[in-house]
Amino acid sequence: MRVRSSAMFPPEPEARVRRVRSRPLPLLIAVVLLAAFWISSAGLAAWETAHDTRAGAAGVAGITFWTAVVALMLWRVWRGGPTATALASRLATLLGTVFCAGTVVLTVLLFTGPPGGSAARTALALLPALLGGAALLTAGLLLRRL
Repeated sequence: MRVRSSAMFPPEPEARVRRVRSRPLPLLIAVVLLAAFWISSAGLAAWETAHDTRAGAAGVAGITFWTAVVALMLWRVWRGGPTATALASRLATLLGTVFCAGTVVLTVLLFTGPPGGSAARTALALLPALLGGAALLTAGLLLRRL
């Protein structure tokens, strides 16, 4: 006796099939930039905590707590929450502006200070802060467009 395969496995009703919505490209870029910024910041904080004898468990607890908060916020932004998206956009734009402006001001102060130091080498050390500020500013502006 031959059984038809469709009789064994009936197709699911259309209402039960879960549709996966694709996310807009600006949202993808913004979430990746914010996650990369947070991972690098938390990594630097963990490095500092590991090498500071006074930090102890409080430093690890703080990093863990804020990583959970940022992960939940990014998840909510990814899912399309309007409040989380607006908050992430404002915070990223504000912090990105502060990072970029602060880096530029520190670089100008390095080169206008008294001679005798290695201003160019120190200014090069500020490059990660400038890149982080640019990433935050870009993510904030991309989220604002959504």
